[in-house]
Amino acid sequence: MVAVRLVAAVEVAAVEVGSIHMHLTKRALATIFILAVIGATIFIFRGKIERFSTRFEKHLSPCSSSIKYSIGIFDSRFGISKDGFLNAAAKAEKIWEDPAGKNLFEYVPNGNLKINLVYDLRQEATDKLKTLGITVGNDKASYNNLKSKYDAMHAEYTRQQSTYDTRVAAYQTRENTYETAVADWNKRGGAPRDTYDQLNAEKASLSAEAVAIKAIETKLNTEVVNVNALVISLNRLVVELNLKVDQFNEIGKANSAEFEEGVYKSDASGEEIDIYQFDTNARLVRVLAHELGHALGLEHVSDPKAIMYELNESTNEKLTADDLAALKTRCGL
Repeated sequence: MVAVRLVAAVEVAAVEVGSIHMHLTKRALATIFILAVIGATIFIFRGKIERFSTRFEKHLSPCSSSIKYSIGIFDSRFGISKDGFLNAAAKAEKIWEDPAGKNLFEYVPNGNLKINLVYDLRQEATDKLKTLGITVGNDKASYNNLKSKYDAMHAEYTRQQSTYDTRVAAYQTRENTYETAVADWNKRGGAPRDTYDQLNAEKASLSAEAVAIKAIETKLNTEVVNVNALVISLNRLVVELNLKVDQFNEIGKANSAEFEEGVYKSDASGEEIDIYQFDTNARLVRVLAHELGHALGLEHVSDPKAIMYELNESTNEKLTADDLAALKTRCGL
C-alpha cells in the first residue's frame, strides 16, 4: 500500500512539473515577442527618439554636451566650397566656445543639427550687385548710396521703356499698313513695279526695325534684373536698419517680405539652420554664430553690437557683455 501511494505521488509530481515547464515556455515566448516588438519600434523610430533625447537633455542640462551639426542642403551657387563653409562654421563655434571654455559644438557628418545653404532671390541679388561693382554695407550710408544708384538706374530704365513703347507702337502701325497694302495688291493680281519695290523696301525696313526693337527689349530685361537686385537689397536694409521709409516695388514681380540672412528652426522633425544670404566670409561667420546661439537656446539681446542682437549690423566677431551674460545664464557658467 505504501509503495502504491509513493508511485502515485511521483506520477502526480511529474504531471505538475510538466505543467510548470509548459507554463514557463509560454511566458518566455511572450517575453521574447514583446522584446522583439520593442526592438523593432526603437529601430523604426530611432531618429525621432534620438532627437527627443537630445532636446530633452538640452532642456534639462544645457551645454552639458556638444551640439552635433552637419551640412544639409548645400547650394554651390553661393560660390563657397564645403571646406570653406565648414571653416566659417568652425570660426563661428569658437566665438562661443573660447569664452565658455567648453566644446559647445561639434561637426559630425550625420549630426542632428542640419545647416543648409538655401539660394534664393536674396543671395541672387547680392551676387548680381557684385557683378555691377556694387558692394552693400549694413548702415545708413550704404542705404543712401544704394538709393542714389537705384534712382539713377530706375530713371534710365523708365527712359528706355518709354523709347521701347514708342517704337513698338510705331512699328505695329507701319506693319499693319504694310500688310493691308500687300493684301490689297494681291487681291488685284499684283502691284506695279515701283509699288512692288516700295513694298519690298518697307519690308526690309520693318525687319531692321524689329531687330533694333529686340535689342532694346534685351537691354530692358537686363536693366529689370539690375533694378530688382537693388530693390531687394534696399528693402533688406530698410528692414534691418528699421528705417522709417516706404519699401520699394520690384519691376514685374511681387515684392518679397522675407529678408532674413539666416534662421534657426526646431520642431518635431529636428533642428535646422537655414543660411540665405551673405556677401563676405566675415558676414557668414557672424550669421552662423548668431544662429548657433539660438541653437544653444539663447534669445535676442538689446546691444546692437552683440552677436545675439536681432539684426546683423555690426562687424565684430567677439561676444559683448550682453552675449556673455546670456551665455553664462544659459550654461550655468
